[in-house]
Amino acid sequence: MFGVGIFEILIILIVAIIALGPDKLPQAIVDVVKFFRAVKKTMLEAKDSFDKELQLSEIKQEALKYKHTIESEVDKITKDIKLDELRQISVDSISKPLDEEKKSIDEATQALQSSLQSLNTELSYESPNAAASLPDTKASAQSQEGKVGNKDS
Repeated sequence: MFGVGIFEILIILIVAIIALGPDKLPQAIVDVVKFFRAVKKTMLEAKDSFDKELQLSEIKQEALKYKHTIESEVDKITKDIKLDELRQISVDSISKPLDEEKKSIDEATQALQSSLQSLNTELSYESPNAAASLPDTKASAQSQEGKVGNKDS
């Protein structure tokens, strides 16, 4: 146990019998055994509490690891949400002016088409006069070209 053999134990018992006497020796042995049991119990309790502390620290480290993992995932998700919001804002900011310009172009196109239609209807009412005047203008244009050609020669 503590490097004590049987011979040393016998010497201790003989000294104890002489010092304590046969009346007090049994009670002294009981007290010594109680003392060693209390020491052993205290050591086991200390060991158990130390083991529990180690387990708690391991659990705490694992919980912190999970916490950091969750925080990083939440950060990624919030960044993705912010990017989606920015994309939506940029799409809206681009598409609104484009839609407005498209509407204005469509309105201008419709206005031009309606004016062309009104001109066509006016020409169709004046078609006999317009048809008669058109060949005259062509003939006058040709005659003017001929005059210009004769002057050059």
